[in-house]
Amino acid sequence: MGIWDSLFKSKPSPREPTWEVVEKHLSVDHQRYQVRIKKGGRELYAEDLFQAAKTPKDLVFSRFFLLNESPPKPHFSPSLQAALDWFNGRRHPKDGYNTIWWGDRFTYECAICQARRVVPLRITRVERLTVTSAIPTQREIVGWRVVEVESELTGKGIPTKKLDQYKTLPVIKWHQFPNRYLCGNCARKLAEVGRESEAAEAYVFEVK
Repeated sequence: MGIWDSLFKSKPSPREPTWEVVEKHLSVDHQRYQVRIKKGGRELYAEDLFQAAKTPKDLVFSRFFLLNESPPKPHFSPSLQAALDWFNGRRHPKDGYNTIWWGDRFTYECAICQARRVVPLRITRVERLTVTSAIPTQREIVGWRVVEVESELTGKGIPTKKLDQYKTLPVIKWHQFPNRYLCGNCARKLAEVGRESEAAEAYVFEVK
């Protein structure tokens, strides 16, 4: 009886996603030259892609991004799975520069002594953007990207990036805390010499 029970026992359901999907739309008929697309080793505007497309295959892309975003967020992938894989660093497009990823862990590094603490990074929000045009005929592409994450120490934040000595680096802009970090030991030493204000301008973490 135990054998039959094990054979016909219902399997556990797949783990439910932990993120929320945010749906957005952008018409390039009203906001021109805002969407830049990477396709076949070259870059072009969404308007040019739509204008030249003759078949659905002509709308296939590697990734696209929005110009003039502040702060700049990740590029859009052609599918949800591709966006998750790229964000976590499992797979990413090999179509040129700016190919960075954030990973599934975040490292807090002390600005003084470089002590570190690593914690899991959980995806909490994914954006699905539909880019459309009605000129000359109806066309659309859909892109996905991660737009919010969460850490057990600093809560939720936005994936963004910064330029450091001509190299683009992935960073997280936290909603409630600064992006400068101090370990507890260095923060206490600053307080001892009357420099508490420097510690107040940073997020202080304890090294485990």
